[in-house]
Amino acid sequence: MEKDEIIILLDIIEEKMIDQATLGFSPEVLRILDNVEASNQEIEMLKARISNEILMRVFNIANSAYYGSLRKGSIYTFYEVVTRLGMNHTKALIIVLALQILAHDDKEIEVVFARSFAASVLGKILAQQFGLREENAKSVELGGLFSEIGKMIILLYKKLHASDDERIDEDFIRKYHPYLAERIIEKFALPDFLNRMIFSESIAVEENYITVPGITQVAINFVASSFHKFHNHLVIEALAPPVLGRDETMRLENIIENQFNAVGLSKYLRIIKKRERLLPEYEDKKKK
Repeated sequence: MEKDEIIILLDIIEEKMIDQATLGFSPEVLRILDNVEASNQEIEMLKARISNEILMRVFNIANSAYYGSLRKGSIYTFYEVVTRLGMNHTKALIIVLALQILAHDDKEIEVVFARSFAASVLGKILAQQFGLREENAKSVELGGLFSEIGKMIILLYKKLHASDDERIDEDFIRKYHPYLAERIIEKFALPDFLNRMIFSESIAVEENYITVPGITQVAINFVASSFHKFHNHLVIEALAPPVLGRDETMRLENIIENQFNAVGLSKYLRIIKKRERLLPEYEDKKKK
């Protein structure tokens, strides 16, 4: 395709996919979250303009152990959700969850979302364990969440509107999904740092440390490798055995599992226990 044809096609995809009829809410709705002076009531009233299915998953995430619900307690209002997650993260979740719901029974698109979600969860945990400030850890989290949003949108557009369009092939998606993601970031007034995350293809380092986009790439690449190797699963090995009488809900593997459950992605996570044989044929080779 010529450059002009590519731009026109990306314009069409954006126009078709980012509207109220498709997403279940108007992009204008989320602008209230950009207003730092918005009142509790104004934020709470957004609930009436977002689908119940999206809201349910956002509340599930905000009430998960991953966000400290066991320490902070459960929340019941949308204003509390925004306060706990942050305005940018709430906006980003609403957008990607709307796309996830659109994908529903499409395995290929759901796998793309599952990879992005896994990179988001794992990336934040890595950032925290690397000692990054919470602000930077949240940046890594958002970077993972948006890492393949362009792919999701193009695949959904093809499924819903252009199943016979041979121009939209794997090569087109691979080349141009970051540019579509860039448009979404601008459309919803999301942080500019997400562009660096999406267009980065390497593990960037400064003088003596891995950068925030670099940590994001570590998470993205690990998840991609795990999904490739283990048939679309994030595989985590839990080495420490349970301790009798101890609260197990704050174990890291349980926090990750709880987060996957919150958005209905438990089938893409496998937690193996110590001594469990993941690939028996490899174990047999080791013995020889």
